[in-house]
Amino acid sequence: MVEKNPPEENLTTPDEDSPSEGQATLAAFFSDNKKFQVLSDQRVNGLVRLFNYIGLIVPLLVVLGAMTVQVFASPLELPCSHCNMERLAYFTLALGPALNLRFGSRPSHYAISLAGAMFLATVSIDMMVRVAQNVGPAGWGPVVLGLHVNSWSLIISIVAGVAIAIMLLWERQFAVAQLAAYRPGPKTSTVLKIAMIIVIAIISLDFVSVAFECGPGICPDGPPPTYPYWPF
Repeated sequence: MVEKNPPEENLTTPDEDSPSEGQATLAAFFSDNKKFQVLSDQRVNGLVRLFNYIGLIVPLLVVLGAMTVQVFASPLELPCSHCNMERLAYFTLALGPALNLRFGSRPSHYAISLAGAMFLATVSIDMMVRVAQNVGPAGWGPVVLGLHVNSWSLIISIVAGVAIAIMLLWERQFAVAQLAAYRPGPKTSTVLKIAMIIVIAIISLDFVSVAFECGPGICPDGPPPTYPYWPF
């Protein structure tokens, strides 16, 4: 009877310097075969959604605040044509986060918001130049915390542009968004449904306001004292 040789033992030992998957080590900064992760996938997904909710809510709060002043001021302070374009830019700025929250983070969604920030900055600068030429350094329009609304719009556009650039540089969020555990499903969460209802309500109210102010034509450069197309 032929005696079988015992199986050879695996004498190889794991590399003690090799970290386990997801382990954070300082050497990972200098080595391509080591993985460095400060945040877990779950924490990355949570932070990305939080930042996108902030990016969705802040522009809409600005528009809602302007509409509140417009309606409850005495007399009415209807928006000029540049103000209406700024509101459109704010809506475009909020569209990217809304798409990220519903369909997952994508660079194209951030690009939409970046286009909105650029459009907001362009309209704000154009309005500031026109006001400086016609009114002078005193400016025109409501003052909030010492600055006119157009100045605040320019500041917001710059801050939003920098924030979007930082989010685009955070590439890991796009990899996490492709994981099955964090990929948005066909059902929308309750929080996102409430947020979308608020978004649609604010956009609808602004659309009605523009329709009563401008009618089927182009909005006037100077806002009228009352709604010209108010049917009641």
